[in-house]
Amino acid sequence: MSKTIAEVAAETGFSTPTLRYYEQEGLLPRVPRDGAGNRIYGEAEMAHLNVLRCLRSAGLSLAEVKHYFKLVEQGEETLHARRELMIQAQARMQQQLDEIKGCLRFLDHKIRYYDTCCAAQAAGRPIPAYRAEVGNGDV
Repeated sequence: MSKTIAEVAAETGFSTPTLRYYEQEGLLPRVPRDGAGNRIYGEAEMAHLNVLRCLRSAGLSLAEVKHYFKLVEQGEETLHARRELMIQAQARMQQQLDEIKGCLRFLDHKIRYYDTCCAAQAAGRPIPAYRAEVGNGDV
């Protein structure tokens, strides 16, 4: 189940230069090579990349990801520190999610208004005046 760097790039969404950079910076353990010197990614490397992708998607900086992997290498005595990193990332993601939900509510409100306008226009009725919801920043 070994994969080339091109296959891994296609599967993970990381570019080949990014994969090389992650290895060079210690964000990915040294990837085994074949006889020709080409990187060969196995299950362990793929699992590591999946964790890396999730941590990056969660908003962790490269420095935070590197710190997290160093904590993992240090063993069980770093469990509390790793947990704290995850709690901080979760809080940031929750804030982002709350912002996204607010934007979705705004879009839902606008779509309902435009649906009403389009229906009125199609029926030859006047377009209703827009009523902004106070505190939503509606325009």
